[in-house]
Amino acid sequence: MFDWLTQSNYLLMFMQVLISLILVPVFSFKRLSQIAKEYGVKTYPSAKADVEDYLQKASKTYKTTVGVFLILALAIVLHAATKQIELFDWDDQSGLTILYLIAMVPVIVMVFIHKSLFGVLKQHAGSKRSASLKAKQWIDYLSWPLVSMVLVGQVTLIATVVYFVSDPFDGFAGYGNLLGLLILDVVFIGIFVVVYRDNNMFGIQNPDHRDALKRRVIQVNMLIWILATLQISLSMWVSGSGLLEYKLAVQSLYLQVILVITAFALTLPKSMFNKRSVDS
Repeated sequence: MFDWLTQSNYLLMFMQVLISLILVPVFSFKRLSQIAKEYGVKTYPSAKADVEDYLQKASKTYKTTVGVFLILALAIVLHAATKQIELFDWDDQSGLTILYLIAMVPVIVMVFIHKSLFGVLKQHAGSKRSASLKAKQWIDYLSWPLVSMVLVGQVTLIATVVYFVSDPFDGFAGYGNLLGLLILDVVFIGIFVVVYRDNNMFGIQNPDHRDALKRRVIQVNMLIWILATLQISLSMWVSGSGLLEYKLAVQSLYLQVILVITAFALTLPKSMFNKRSVDS
């Protein structure tokens, strides 16, 4: 019979699979349909037939993709549970990361489905171009509460590393963790630069709508940045405190939250539904 900790670990794995490959995909496709009907069709009435046809085709593609990877992920967890071994007979923490990457495949597919949807809408947008009356600077896309939280996450991680340098635990990488923090910062700053310079944003013509979506994507990435630094700090404290039995739960919860937030990034801001600026 499994002990309580082992049973809890397998339960976490099943929960991660069910949330990431059932709940998140259902939410994602529901939001896609809402975007297509409440934004796409209302903005471009002539696109109604094409949008409905596209949704039917996209539904088959997306459901097939989700189904394949759901079966794969469940098979991996069931194999580990029935054999009473760690994921891939390797390491549960690394295995959870692989399950997360498997769950990211449908998210990536949904990105391309969204992109294709706006391609359909673009065909009905006409040849008129619209431009913003005021050029937006990079600072206009930032949320200052989130900027403050980014700084809090940075300071917390640096302070955690400094503390454990004087009181290390087994496997602690020392100041090498700060190099990891630098790489993490460069990645997220790079994402910010790429999104800020993107003047297409899925082919959305209205500049106000592009700016709203761009702001959403940037701010969601800032939130992921904050959670990443805090999760690393929390993992160090769990390891340093000898509470290794909770480390898997912390990682699983983090991966699930990140996946949900990533899926949420694909939704459109409410301003795109409630207010449409006039093309000029």
